[in-house]
Amino acid sequence: MKTFFSFFFCFFINSILFSQENYPVPEKTASRLFYIQHSNNYNTYVYDANMEGDFISTENPINEYRIVYTEDGAKKPLNKIQKQFAYGMITKLIAPNLIEMHLAASSKLKFYLTFSDKEKPRVYVTINKCKLYLDSMFVQLKEGSTSLKTKAKYVLFSGKDFITGENVVEKLIVK
Repeated sequence: MKTFFSFFFCFFINSILFSQENYPVPEKTASRLFYIQHSNNYNTYVYDANMEGDFISTENPINEYRIVYTEDGAKKPLNKIQKQFAYGMITKLIAPNLIEMHLAASSKLKFYLTFSDKEKPRVYVTINKCKLYLDSMFVQLKEGSTSLKTKAKYVLFSGKDFITGENVVEKLIVK
């Protein structure tokens, strides 16, 4: 009984700390890699593999766009500022089936797009020494953040453990 209570308590605390209440989840597609949401509104930034038949385009491997839920879920391209300074993905082919990437907002955090003929394209990232296949990111913005002066408090990375495949959530405190 004590073990059950401990498990339930940990699960409950995790749910409170790491959940985004009432946020829409974008419809899953065959080429979906991951998406990003933030605390200022429900709009979502989506990253899909840019497929050319059975292969990913090496010149433009990521199709990035936003879902504007404040406009009835309209799908729109990133605007120039979003693409160049925040949500745009910078890519570099480093091996035949491996692309290194980072968001325009920061070159410090590296993402890796991997693919093979046996598996669909996936992105992995290492956060707090935990390597995970990424499904989504949630950015908690600091109080007073505006669209021109955005400061993150922390980022939650949700996905599957790289080795075990179990669901994981890693929290990265932004300094």
